[in-house]
Amino acid sequence: MSKSISVNAFFKTLMSIVNIVFPLITAPYIARILSIDGYTEYNKAVSMISWFSPFAVFGVYTFGMRTLSQIKNDKQAVSELFTKLFSFSVITSVIVTFVYVILILFVPSFQIYKKMYIVMATQLLFICFSTDWANEAYESYGFILVKTFFCRLLYVIAVFLFVRQEDDVFIYVILSSLSVIINNVLTFMYAKIKIGFSNINFKNLKELIKPLFVVFLLVNSGMLYTVFDKFVLTWFGNKTDITYYNISQTIILAVINVTSSLILVSIPRLSFLWANNKEDEYYSVLNLTTKTFIAFHTPCCIGMACIAWEVIYYYSGMRYIQAGIVLLLFSIRHYISAFDMILAKQVLLATGNEKLLTRIYYIGGIYNIICKGVLVFIGKLTPELCVVTTATADIFVVLLQCYSIKKIGIKFSIFSKDIFKYLLVCLLFIPITFIIKHFIPSMDLVSVTKRTLLVISLCSIIYLSYLLIIKDALVFTIIRKLKRK
Repeated sequence: MSKSISVNAFFKTLMSIVNIVFPLITAPYIARILSIDGYTEYNKAVSMISWFSPFAVFGVYTFGMRTLSQIKNDKQAVSELFTKLFSFSVITSVIVTFVYVILILFVPSFQIYKKMYIVMATQLLFICFSTDWANEAYESYGFILVKTFFCRLLYVIAVFLFVRQEDDVFIYVILSSLSVIINNVLTFMYAKIKIGFSNINFKNLKELIKPLFVVFLLVNSGMLYTVFDKFVLTWFGNKTDITYYNISQTIILAVINVTSSLILVSIPRLSFLWANNKEDEYYSVLNLTTKTFIAFHTPCCIGMACIAWEVIYYYSGMRYIQAGIVLLLFSIRHYISAFDMILAKQVLLATGNEKLLTRIYYIGGIYNIICKGVLVFIGKLTPELCVVTTATADIFVVLLQCYSIKKIGIKFSIFSKDIFKYLLVCLLFIPITFIIKHFIPSMDLVSVTKRTLLVISLCSIIYLSYLLIIKDALVFTIIRKLKRK
């Protein structure tokens, strides 16, 4: 293999950091500058796009990345697959955009901000150009990093130049959509440098429908979880519920995207190893990446839960401070979902068991829908309970995955001494945070900053000290690599 997973993970991590830093520059500014009505409507529009975009993508991203990574040494096969998948994406993007526009034009509740929703439609139309699935298959994470950085930078500059008043939500939507479009077009242009188009017979596209539909069901089973949560909050919750939910999800995903980099970049490699019957290498990579991921992921999730209100304060001031409890619950939920990420992406998906994984996700998704239906029926629908019930669905899914993996004979267990070791030491963060907040309780900028810095510093020292004391193999591996450099 020409590129090491550590190098790919480094680029992926940098890209995730870019995706954190730039939104953290603009999002607090936008949350403060736009009116509550305008910002709430923008969050509803984002939720709308999240409902439609999976149908526009239709599983092409995941299917393309995995399949292309397995045949990337055959240029002719790659060209044929790329041409068919891109053509298929163009068709689905156009159809979904048409349906979305018709809905916006004829549903009365969208008429006040109709222009904003129509501009957002361009994100659906240009989604076919999002061909980073090809770039990831070739492990071109360096290009993805550079492209992401410059697109984000231009977007940030434009936001501060043109979004200046509370009624500038329409301008903000235009800038957001342009950023997405430019990013997608650049992605497509780079992929085309490596991959040429081949002759296409549109009748051959029919053969893609079945495998893409399977992957579509798998990838978009998430619509039965957080996307469905947004749906019920938008239509059945209070006015600001969707904003609290979106703010909290945006923050925690920004952090999780950094820690999950190692998982994501390992998928093409693991798929390649399994497809080529290199099981020993597969298990070696799987165990190493799992332990490394959990070692970084655990303190991030527990730490974020501890300073949830402080993070919300930095994000939006006191305007949306009630989102603190939602962020805390999201942090705990995403610690649990880490196990799902490993079992789903690195094990079941990488070994070609997507049909089994799809069934598991839909069982958990139906459970989640029932939970939300009960909350609506009894009048207890809140963003907090939405996160809690979805977390219980995640636990259900993980248990089903563990049972299924054991049943099909894959020799891997997600629960190990190392996993519990990382969690136990991170639980010490909780009493430390309580003590610090007891002595520094105020919610002014100075007090919040002191409290945040103390919590982060003390918790980091305790976590690293513990790993050094027990001579954790991962820590010493990292130290040896740093010494060589």
